Amino acid sequence: MDRYFSRKSTLNVTEIFDHTIKKEKITIKYLDALVTAQTYREIKTKSITDDFYSNLIDWYNDKIFFAVEDSIFVHDFYTLETSFVYKIPETNITSIKGTHNKIIIGSSMGDLYYFDIPKQKLTKRNYHTSRIGVIKQETSNLLTGSRDKTINIIDIRSSKTSHTLKSHTQEVCGIDISKNFLNLATGGNDNKLFIFDYRNLNYPLVKCSQHKAAVKALSWSPLNSNLLVSGGGTADKTVKLWDIDNITGSSSDCLINSMDYGSQVCNLKWLLNNQIVSTHGYSKNDIRISDPLNFKCQKQFLGHRNRVIHFSVSQDERFFVTGSSDCSIKFWELRNEMFNELKIR
Repeated sequence: MDRYFSRKSTLNVTEIFDHTIKKEKITIKYLDALVTAQTYREIKTKSITDDFYSNLIDWYNDKIFFAVEDSIFVHDFYTLETSFVYKIPETNITSIKGTHNKIIIGSSMGDLYYFDIPKQKLTKRNYHTSRIGVIKQETSNLLTGSRDKTINIIDIRSSKTSHTLKSHTQEVCGIDISKNFLNLATGGNDNKLFIFDYRNLNYPLVKCSQHKAAVKALSWSPLNSNLLVSGGGTADKTVKLWDIDNITGSSSDCLINSMDYGSQVCNLKWLLNNQIVSTHGYSKNDIRISDPLNFKCQKQFLGHRNRVIHFSVSQDERFFVTGSSDCSIKFWELRNEMFNELKIR
């Protein structure tokens, strides 16, 4: 895939990006958790959108795709090279998803762009009437969530919409599919969380109304497909644990635990080692690793000055990347030896 990005950029990339490898290390014990400001790598950017509903970074294999203004860039994790990929003039990019040979881009107008990497060709299709803020992919389908309150399930091979979900009454800002592809969770700016049987999307299994703000952050357990964590926005600040095996007639039956994190919850990722990574906005602007059962913070990452809105994890879950409007994209190490060997009391 590297050869597809070998062409010279028409932009002066060095004027937009400055790569730095952080040498300093700041670690202290704070509230029984390790606090670190050590980044693994950092890219200084010209600008990155401060929009809670956008998702402008995606990690696929060894490539990190991200959007700056109306342009798409790719960063090679191993060579450290950042390359300009394509510019979509007069387009407000609101989401991005990398695949083996395509980059999928959502726009504020409801258009979905497919950029064919080998052919260097851009195709535009319209699936929504407003902003596409979230794109998820499973084996044969794309799922897109929009400000038009709908979720479209798009067949990757035919590019046709096979199903449209209309459960939310405001913008759809969170989507996640369980690892076994049996369960679908959706979150919206209406403060609602819906859980569906992915094999029967006509009606949700349950509607959860316990959050008091937008539900963007969603992640299913990779170990137990019945467990889900969700996070709420500024007026909520909680992370909630759900067990859908407990669904009877009320959403309160499947709510296992809830913790006030004291900050807007922007993203959640449940890792294979049974830890949760969360990124936050107002007012902490930090990243945390927590235990999903009691939500005890085990490690805190500091460094961003503004909301940590944009986020993705490497496939091997050794690293993750974050983006903020403080003009920086930061890489962090999840599994360094010091943290693995540190005994947290």
